[in-house]
Amino acid sequence: MKAQVDPLWQSYHQQKTPELRNKLMVKYLGLVHYVVNKLFKSVPGNVDREDLVHIGVIGLSEALDRYNPYFGIKFETYAIPRIRGAIIDELRKQDWIPRSLRSKSNKIKKVVEELEQVHRGEISDRQIAHHLGISEEEYHQWQSELNRTNMVSLDKPNPNYDDHNLYEAVEDQSSQNPLENLENEEMKVVLARLIKQLPEKSRLAITLYYYEKLTFKEIGKILNVSESRISQIHSETINTLKRMLKKELSV
Repeated sequence: MKAQVDPLWQSYHQQKTPELRNKLMVKYLGLVHYVVNKLFKSVPGNVDREDLVHIGVIGLSEALDRYNPYFGIKFETYAIPRIRGAIIDELRKQDWIPRSLRSKSNKIKKVVEELEQVHRGEISDRQIAHHLGISEEEYHQWQSELNRTNMVSLDKPNPNYDDHNLYEAVEDQSSQNPLENLENEEMKVVLARLIKQLPEKSRLAITLYYYEKLTFKEIGKILNVSESRISQIHSETINTLKRMLKKELSV
């Protein structure tokens, strides 16, 4: 049975007038605020919320231009990843991470990768600090500085807002906000199919984290790698899924 298409979308698909486009923009503007509210918990304090809304509106506009109402997927499901992607891309272009902190982050990443080539299992903070040529206390200070900037929070869960939710919908069935659950069922189906296409280790890490609710540390013990390595696998896999999802939803 062919899905019913909103009359407004039918009209806009046939005749893309500015008037119809404006009506759609107004109708779906709430999606921008929904995405901004989710992301705002994970960006540095110097980022202005209204700037994110402005960028999100651009993402919404691009989604309107590319969406096909006969594609068989809700506009909300199609648009939200694009709005979020537009905001994250712009944040990265602004490069709001101080150069000194980025240097520290790169040094830590390099040392962890080198240690993992030598050691099996979990790598301690003491080992990392030793190879960085600093004290363990100073290493913890570096980590504290990086955490305060939420440097990696756009690519992996915010430790202060860790809902283990792969498709970014709030699993609160009592919520009165319909936007919070609009992605659930459709995105579950799409993501489940994409996850099956991942390499074995990536697929297992994602499954254990998002579906079994294990921590990075617990997953590391299962896969016999460090917690930091699981964090890296997680970030890489999420980026892969984003690319796969973008291709899946492209028209």
